[in-house]
Amino acid sequence: MDSDKADELSAFYEKLLGWTRFKGEEYTVLVNLEQEGIPTWITIQQVDDYVPPVWPATKEEQQQMAHLDFHVLDVEIGVQHALACGATLSEIQFDDRWRVMIDPAGHPFCILPPIMPWK
Repeated sequence: MDSDKADELSAFYEKLLGWTRFKGEEYTVLVNLEQEGIPTWITIQQVDDYVPPVWPATKEEQQQMAHLDFHVLDVEIGVQHALACGATLSEIQFDDRWRVMIDPAGHPFCILPPIMPWK
C-alpha cells in the first residue's frame, strides 16, 4: 500500500491489527507473527507524490490500489476500534451488514461479520 506518510499509515495498521511492524528504509512491513505457517503481511511504501483514492471510485479521480476486508465477530465493536485507531467511517455505505472505513492515507477497507463464501 502506498502513502505519503508511510510511517503514520504503518502505525495505524499496527494498532488496528496488533501485528508486528518492521521498518525499512523504503518501506515498512507489518507481519502477523502469531499465524501458523507462512505469515500474512502488508507492505506499506513511502510515495512522496501519493494521491489518495476516492471512495466510491469515479473515472476522473484516483482509483483504489488495494481494498482490505477485516472479518470480526461484532461489526460495531470493530468499527469503534478502527475509529479509535484513526480510521474514519465512509459517508457512503452500500450494505447494512458491514461498514466501509477509510484509513489515514485514504485507502478504503471494510469491517465485516465472519462471512465464509467457501462454505
